[in-house]
Amino acid sequence: MTIIRYIALGASVSGALLATSLRAQDLVTEPTTEVGTSGSPLQDTSPFTQLSHDDGSLRAGAAPTAPLFDVSRRIHFAASVLGGYDDNVNLTPNGSPSWYANPTGTVSYMFGSSRLAFNLLAGAGLTYYFDHPDGRDYDPDVHVQLSLAFKATPRLTLDFSTSTSYQEQPDFSTNLSANLRLGGYFRSENRLSARYRFTPRFSTVTSYTLGALEYNSSEGSLHDRLQHTFSQEVRYLLFPTTSATAEYRFSLTDFANVASDSTTHSFIAGVNQSFSPRLTASLRAGVQLRSTESGGDHTSPYGEGTIRYALQQAHGQTSSGSFISWTNRYSIEESDIPGDSRRETFRTNLQVSYAITGRITGSIDLVYLHGDNGGSDTIADVAPTGSSGEDVFDIGPSLQYAVTRYLAVTAGYRHSEVDRGSNPSTTGQIESFSFSRNRFFAGVNITF
Repeated sequence: MTIIRYIALGASVSGALLATSLRAQDLVTEPTTEVGTSGSPLQDTSPFTQLSHDDGSLRAGAAPTAPLFDVSRRIHFAASVLGGYDDNVNLTPNGSPSWYANPTGTVSYMFGSSRLAFNLLAGAGLTYYFDHPDGRDYDPDVHVQLSLAFKATPRLTLDFSTSTSYQEQPDFSTNLSANLRLGGYFRSENRLSARYRFTPRFSTVTSYTLGALEYNSSEGSLHDRLQHTFSQEVRYLLFPTTSATAEYRFSLTDFANVASDSTTHSFIAGVNQSFSPRLTASLRAGVQLRSTESGGDHTSPYGEGTIRYALQQAHGQTSSGSFISWTNRYSIEESDIPGDSRRETFRTNLQVSYAITGRITGSIDLVYLHGDNGGSDTIADVAPTGSSGEDVFDIGPSLQYAVTRYLAVTAGYRHSEVDRGSNPSTTGQIESFSFSRNRFFAGVNITF
């Protein structure tokens, strides 16, 4: 399949860049880059986590953390075994309950010299269902996330990031996944960019992003697609902590099995603000012009806002730091109903972690989206009856208690709800499913 070949190509490029960067460390390593740190292994090397607490899967909505220059090498290995109860494994309207077990393993590596910096997060896991609902025995999960930055010259910095996974459960934090369980799928999002500083105040960012999605089922294959995005952004430093931005994006979406190809032009202006070393925010607003393969055109406003706040440093040696990461966006996305030309979506992703004491850390992940499916742009198509709206709500609070530097126990709950109204699909009733799920879990984590 074409999409699989693109994913394989992206993985090969990522591997080549990783191997090159590892060899380059010997050439650019500073004396401070010693293996290991004086901090606790249980302390995350990056403050904004990208993994789900209930099964260790990758949350694509949490973008890879930008690597830091001039930091010591840090390599951490982690293993966890969780057990719990899921009242709707197959995400059906009538439920499909089962007890489950979830062993996972991850490795994270961070490196930063004066010119080269990168973060690596890789892991794998398996969720086994003891009651085998509807014949389902297990869900595999394999993921890798890499971000790399290289200062080619004092003015030019090259950046590359990739987030690639194979999993069964939908990821509500991103549009690069259906909101239904449609079988296993490969997903990959890769970004290559060049930042150039012309003057101390004026700089540009030129980037290309490739997104790929491919399911291994006939129902899911209607969502298979490639997304190409070319972007040119200019930045101007208004004040020492404030910069203005203007950006143009050109996006092409190529579906493999349905006639829903489209192009989108986005004109965006915004501002970046650093209130303190721990608090940053950005705001974007603009307009999107979309043209579909069927000949229909659509114009929509675009808006995005992000806040990141490191509440405090870690308590002692055995707890993670506290942070808030909150992203809101209103934009045109691909519809979850095959054949529909678009979905105007408001999406919010919130991550909060708080070190209650030196040993106890509380976390919460929240995703909400409301989408209005636009239907087909062709007059010949029959307009859908019923509701065209779609609402998704996903929340997961959890607690972690650090028993020792290396061992912690965790417990949590996750509630997911998808309401698709009564909007029928021309491809089958599976697209009109609404469901809810509750998952309770507890287990142990070992980090070293």
